[in-house]
Amino acid sequence: MENDANPHPALIQPMDQNVIQNIKLGYSKLLLTTILNNPLHNENLEKTQTNVKLKDVVFSLANWASVSTLLINKSWKNLLSNFIDSEVEERKCAN
Repeated sequence: MENDANPHPALIQPMDQNVIQNIKLGYSKLLLTTILNNPLHNENLEKTQTNVKLKDVVFSLANWASVSTLLINKSWKNLLSNFIDSEVEERKCAN
């Protein structure tokens, strides 16, 4: 059975790897910081890891702010090169 939701995975897959990698890196950094800042981390690392609060996860979503527009544009350029190029030109003309 074919996957109709993603008809061209080879075309789409490389498009978002840098963006996803950036978000995962930011989340991993937050998780590691949370674990290391816990004074009891040496006693029970597994318990510390499960005690990450929802607030921490929500704040980790702020990592999206650290993903540059340029990186997102480069990711989409594989699929929408004409659109991205025209948008960049419009921004240059506006400035």
